[in-house]
Amino acid sequence: MTPTERVEEIAADPSLSVADRAQHIIEYFSAHGAQGPDRAVSCLLETTDEAVAEYVAEYLELVPAAREAKTRAAERLREAGQLVRSAARLVPWLPESLIDAFVGDYLSSPNPASPLSSVIYSIGIHHPDRLRPHADRLGTPLHQSSLLSGAPDELADSLLDDWRQTRDQNDLIALALIRTPHAANLIASVRDEVDTPEEWECLMPLAGRLPDTPTAAGFPPAFMGFVTNRGESPHVMGGRYEHDVPLCVRCDAPADRLLTLSANDLPQTLSSDPSFFWFSCDCDEVDILIVQFTENGTRAYFQPQGPAAETSRVVPGERSMTLEPHPNQTGVSRPAITGRSRHQVGGLPRWPAPETHAICPGCGNFMPFLVALDSGPTPFGPMGFDGSLFGFWCDHCSVSATRTQS
Repeated sequence: MTPTERVEEIAADPSLSVADRAQHIIEYFSAHGAQGPDRAVSCLLETTDEAVAEYVAEYLELVPAAREAKTRAAERLREAGQLVRSAARLVPWLPESLIDAFVGDYLSSPNPASPLSSVIYSIGIHHPDRLRPHADRLGTPLHQSSLLSGAPDELADSLLDDWRQTRDQNDLIALALIRTPHAANLIASVRDEVDTPEEWECLMPLAGRLPDTPTAAGFPPAFMGFVTNRGESPHVMGGRYEHDVPLCVRCDAPADRLLTLSANDLPQTLSSDPSFFWFSCDCDEVDILIVQFTENGTRAYFQPQGPAAETSRVVPGERSMTLEPHPNQTGVSRPAITGRSRHQVGGLPRWPAPETHAICPGCGNFMPFLVALDSGPTPFGPMGFDGSLFGFWCDHCSVSATRTQS
């Protein structure tokens, strides 16, 4: 049976849910190791099935590097009619010439309902500068809002003027999502004009600065994160944590390690290795976990603590997180879609809905964002939590905070 035949068989299996079909196909290609991307491209060269193309492209999206294979896949999808929609997943790895070719294809006959529209949307998220010159021809607010990231100062000024006339908070959110120094200065200027302090404390970090200090709301640069085999990266996911961890107040289940970043292997200047945790039990007792790291071990704030479990249930096995530079270093302006937004280290968060940053219980200051982890599929099985998890790090106090959002 050829790879295409096997994938089409899985995709047509009526006993499997859509999510199970995706996971089975991802694991099928992952089982072929380094040959997986080439087998996936071969499948895309042969299939005419839209669902199969989407499943295969989703696998490629979960694999770091493989730029040449992803480019070949996107070139094939560009010429494949309705299947072109799946090329949206490959946009972060495509050369500018191919990105511009997709843009030209769309502009030759703009149609927000066409499958090519999904590719244009992804280009707006990852490469807004390639799309911004054509903003007036894109046709939908969905596309336009993806171009807020890094938008010109004139648009920032216009949004502030609109807000002062209408008091529509959406104008201030759009202004904050531009995330340039000028836009951040404008958000800072309205502190005494917004309805509540809490509103401003949400807008200011969204624009890129913490509300109580003039420091950045994140740790640049931004990286895309990929779940890979143990040892492929110094950044550890899952596995047993060697120190105490928070315990659930209802069932005493220990929190599991999501991720430990190796500070020595990051361009960000961090004083120690941040770790982030989450519960795999179903008690739903907390929406944030805060842990301090000391020379003598860990201290869990607001929770009891105890030994970690032998294995992690929030990550499928002990794995690594492999990092690649994110194409959009300004910060994505479109909301995250849980289960589809993947993982991020550094930069500014892509929230499903804007939210205030965690406050460090050690120093009382708002904490910068450092990590986002998504509940979508991995090459090794699904993640063991729902929604998205956002990790914050106070480097002064060596405190991590992990917060959930659905």
